[in-house]
Amino acid sequence: MKIIWIIVAVAFAIGEAATLALTMVWFSLGALCALAVSYFVDSVFIQILVFAIVSGLLLLLATKKLIKMDRSKEENAWTSIDTNIMAVVGKQGIVLNEISPYKPGLVKVKGEDWTAISKTGETIEEGCEVEVVAVEGVKLVVRKNSFFKNRR
Repeated sequence: MKIIWIIVAVAFAIGEAATLALTMVWFSLGALCALAVSYFVDSVFIQILVFAIVSGLLLLLATKKLIKMDRSKEENAWTSIDTNIMAVVGKQGIVLNEISPYKPGLVKVKGEDWTAISKTGETIEEGCEVEVVAVEGVKLVVRKNSFFKNRR
């Protein structure tokens, strides 16, 4: 039965490595505990019981800890990931290629070129200063910047 527990432990470890879901690792550890018990107890029932109890407890404790992390004081601390595209909202940019109601243009914001559309649907000429007001997919939503004169 020892070889079976080794195979089970390795199979769950490979499964965990393939998915990275942090669920199969607990069954792998349960199988290793059952393997250790198999050196002292010949009863397959007790080995399976040890496997089930250890795996279940580890899974329960880990899941409880992850849920607690998800509900931490920081809003969405576990699931929120800031991306570069969200960092440009509220920033100023320059229109490199005209933005028209039916064709996205190109803007330079923080030294990077981005595809952009107009918030109001109006045409924004090349050289105008704009402010990024939102992100839709991978496009920036911009409006003419009323605080600065347009540059050509």
